[in-house]
Amino acid sequence: MAHKILIADDNPNITAFVQPALEREGYTVLVAGDGAEALYRWESEHPALIVLDIEMPEPNGLAVCRKIRETGDAVPIIFLTVRDSVSDLELGFSLGASDYVAKPFDIRELIARVKARLPRPQQEVGGYLRIDTARRTVAVRRGEAWGTIDLTPREFDLLAYLVNNAGRPIGRMALLEAVFEIPGDSDIETKTLEKHIWALRQKLEPDPRDPQYIVNVRGVGYKFEGE
Repeated sequence: MAHKILIADDNPNITAFVQPALEREGYTVLVAGDGAEALYRWESEHPALIVLDIEMPEPNGLAVCRKIRETGDAVPIIFLTVRDSVSDLELGFSLGASDYVAKPFDIRELIARVKARLPRPQQEVGGYLRIDTARRTVAVRRGEAWGTIDLTPREFDLLAYLVNNAGRPIGRMALLEAVFEIPGDSDIETKTLEKHIWALRQKLEPDPRDPQYIVNVRGVGYKFEGE
């Protein structure tokens, strides 16, 4: 699955410039023209990274960053700024910004910073789970040995999405849309998600009856617990 990147900037020339460049790199790109839309897109789409204009209106980028961090979400945020203001940058980093790029910028610089801040292709969680998104393989540690786990394509996509959003509660409808391409406003009654969660727990959890990694979030959906 391609990483989702949210570009939030009120200047359509910037989004028209950045969006196709990121899409050529294989990313799925979301666009927001103001702070309110950026917060809506972040909450509903769960992007893997946000490119955020500091001076964007309603509310500005600093306020958007503050709101996101107040929820405990550690999604990488790269600020765009037209001002070489030390005070703005200090405030941005104190709010939890990951990086910044000053306008005007070379698109190659932005792409390099995006790649540096996105989750690594191979991740290890708690010395127990290894997931390689490039090779689409998963291994778990049983005792002293690592063993490859046989997952279906959908099981892998679901696990990768949860791992890339570790610690973030993801709603049932959001998971159905992102992983299974079932529209959130669909009237279809399905247990597809629950069946895949059950299968992942059987294959990955030390004790599927008491899951430690893929856990329920009451009233929301699921989240992946792990460092």
